[in-house]
Amino acid sequence: MSLKKIAIVGAGVTGVTTAILLRLSGYNVQVFSREYPIIDHKNPFFASSFPAASILPHSVQSPISKKLFLSSILFYHPLFEHNFPGIHRQIHYEVFSEAPKSNPSYLPWLTGYTELPVNGRFFIPHLPDNPLSRAWKSSMFFVDWPFYWKALLNTFNALEIPLAIETIDLSQIDSRFPASEYSLAILASGSGFEEKHNNPLSLLKGHLIEISNGPTLRNPDGELFSYNYTPPTKVYSTLNGKAQDIYSYNRSGSMILGGSRIAGHLIEGKWIGDDLLMPCDPIESSLEWPYSAIFERNKILIEHSTNATIDASQIKSQLLGYRYLGPNSSLCFKVDFSRDLPHIHAYGLGGAGVTLSWGLANEILTKTNKLLGTPQNRSVYHVSPSIQSDSSIDKAKKMASCLAKLITV
Repeated sequence: MSLKKIAIVGAGVTGVTTAILLRLSGYNVQVFSREYPIIDHKNPFFASSFPAASILPHSVQSPISKKLFLSSILFYHPLFEHNFPGIHRQIHYEVFSEAPKSNPSYLPWLTGYTELPVNGRFFIPHLPDNPLSRAWKSSMFFVDWPFYWKALLNTFNALEIPLAIETIDLSQIDSRFPASEYSLAILASGSGFEEKHNNPLSLLKGHLIEISNGPTLRNPDGELFSYNYTPPTKVYSTLNGKAQDIYSYNRSGSMILGGSRIAGHLIEGKWIGDDLLMPCDPIESSLEWPYSAIFERNKILIEHSTNATIDASQIKSQLLGYRYLGPNSSLCFKVDFSRDLPHIHAYGLGGAGVTLSWGLANEILTKTNKLLGTPQNRSVYHVSPSIQSDSSIDKAKKMASCLAKLITV
């Protein structure tokens, strides 16, 4: 196999995770980013820096979503068992006052997925005085982003992966990465291709509240839980009649309340698209809309469903974030052989970036093995990529074990 470098354009969660997996597999990789990846993101397009990311394939459309999700779980499970920072597991409830018109495709993929009868015999977090039409629960991994991302970057640095701070002109990839020096270019540049063509980004706008020292929510069985609850559209919806959910996720030392998922675009910094419908009877609150609605409805739900309470004095911050939904609101993953050297396009994960990062990185590794062959150079961190596909569990366990050792160094 050639010892030429593999260029990875983009140092978000996909780029960093891919670089780690390729480096552990013996490849010579170099990452390019227009800025150094940091822990405390202020960019509202990086919405996962605020909440604890649920490992659930929301907001992404792709024929390979299932494959990527299940592959990612194969990595998250041993990382969790090896106490990799920022990963925990809990019960998650999805609850509806008005039944969804169709099932999410990912329901059968969830561990412990269980439909809950809404006859009052089972614990279901919800707002009182509103009907319940459907609910389910499952066991789910969550990522406490600041802790997880810091550990991921520490692993990246421990593997001594070169990082170049450089804005890459995506129209000049061939000249920037000549075939004489590079064997492959992996383009994990997020919304970079849309920006290159000045296309408006397909976005979901969301509103979040961070609660300091928020209570830990537990169900009657003593299990830690989170929820997404969608009240009737007359209670909380958009101008276009799109039902909106409220939710709560615990994070280390705090609690995140949401939410909204409003479709639209940002054009010259101005929001163009749907927006929240203000109710006829405004909620009495010192908070501005829609944070007043998000806080008060979550507060009522939490106090109605558990013994926990929250108070407005605990509010640490109110945040606006966006999720990029990818080209045509779908995942782009393909190999381009039309260039001087092969390109792998890998972007458009939307709100499922953390969820699918390991699965996508593993698919990129598989493609790289086929394109370039098994690496011959060995290192102290090397984990052979020659493990057969039917041994993917063993590969994930070995990778996770290696990552856990690196993070303790």
